[in-house]
Amino acid sequence: MNNSNERSLHLPSCGPPRTALSRTGPKGDSTAPAADPGSVKNKLKLLLATGLYVAALLWAYEAIVSVEFAYEGFGLRWPGAIQTVWIITLAVLPAWFLPYSLSRPSAVITWWLYLSVYISAIIVPALSLSTPEKLLPLQVSLLLCMGLLCWVGSRPRLLAVTRVAVSPSLFWSAFWLTWGVSIGFVLLSAPVSALVGNIAGLFAGADEYAIRGKYTEVLLESGPALAYVVGQLCHALNPFLIALGLVYRRWACLIVGILGQILVFSLTGLKAALLSIVFLGALALLGARGRRSFGLVVTTGLLAAVFITTLGDRVNNSIFFTHLLTRRTLMAPGLLTGFYFEHYSQVSPVGLGVHFSRDESVLTPPNEIGFTYFNSVGTAANANLWAEGFAEAGFFGMFLFTIFAAFMIWIYDSIAAGRDPALAVLLAAMPAVTLSNTSPTTVMITHGGLCAALLLFLAWAPKPTEAEEVQLKPMPSHSTLTVGTAV
Repeated sequence: MNNSNERSLHLPSCGPPRTALSRTGPKGDSTAPAADPGSVKNKLKLLLATGLYVAALLWAYEAIVSVEFAYEGFGLRWPGAIQTVWIITLAVLPAWFLPYSLSRPSAVITWWLYLSVYISAIIVPALSLSTPEKLLPLQVSLLLCMGLLCWVGSRPRLLAVTRVAVSPSLFWSAFWLTWGVSIGFVLLSAPVSALVGNIAGLFAGADEYAIRGKYTEVLLESGPALAYVVGQLCHALNPFLIALGLVYRRWACLIVGILGQILVFSLTGLKAALLSIVFLGALALLGARGRRSFGLVVTTGLLAAVFITTLGDRVNNSIFFTHLLTRRTLMAPGLLTGFYFEHYSQVSPVGLGVHFSRDESVLTPPNEIGFTYFNSVGTAANANLWAEGFAEAGFFGMFLFTIFAAFMIWIYDSIAAGRDPALAVLLAAMPAVTLSNTSPTTVMITHGGLCAALLLFLAWAPKPTEAEEVQLKPMPSHSTLTVGTAV
């Protein structure tokens, strides 16, 4: 077997592996030392960038979100000076412990949860709920849960995962069969004419919520199997094809993956299906250009996006971009966390058995919150792992869901060790996004988390050369990390 085939058993035509996350120093020297990501200077940079990000969120919240979306619960009651300092300190503090560099794929998950869920869960309830003085137990619990995720993403020694060499023909035959059957099932559930009509309706002035209403009707007719198939397509199978196209420039895979996501959107109306195309592309570029300072780059990038969209909407007297990015993506998780905490502090948690209940008369936590705060039992106010955990088992549930998520992150990092780091990062992206909107068990089973890990495990079983092992060597601050181990 030649050298290129050893590197990539399933993509023998890809040539030398110059992936987005390969460590290269000046003049192509892959062994050139990098700055210590754990240095005090770099940590201070993270704290400064995070502080500015929090300030941008507060500005957007006061200027647009609390004005235009107060009817949704985004109220504005500024706390006193001491309370304000307290919530800002809590919001910024985990940045000191988060990884500065992209030395493990799980950094994508922890940073996304921190920037899109944790910070807003600390800030938004303190500004919007009528009893912010009762939030201290929630805030401390969130800090501890975030701390656990920071620790597991960098410190524990990884498992030595045996490499399984699967025949390329067997893998691709099984993959395309699975993908084709899934696409066929979607087309059988909703005729092509209906899917085309959904897309045409958007150009005629309809919105994605009309498509979601029709999708609900389709689910009632087709059964829950359709939701599982769509989840695997949207969050694992199609992103896998897009990732192959981005990392290895296999344009046919990229095009098929994009078309698959468009098909999912035309059926479900889920913006995540379309935004995943842009998100994966941006993440691939970010991994290529900013791996050593990933935390700083992603924070400043999101800071710039919040600032520019808020400024642009203020100048144009609009709310579109603030609604799409700041309110929906970055602040809704915090608002819902506050709702879940407030409601299930007054009534008993529903219990962990809600996952196994088949009693349709029992409202799930998302539907119960939708009915309580949005006056619609049909509204599924899906929230993040901490909100769901509190709804099911109180503070114990928050820590239980965090431990489960941390365990799955550790397993994924162990699988990714020695495999293509760029592919591992991109496959972790969509599960990271869904983890900010639902429970970790749902992410693993319904939304493709296990499928993404299985694809990484089977599709890539490289035997790194000595030079590649140097490239994959962890940063100095993560000396406990073992990369490329096998038994």
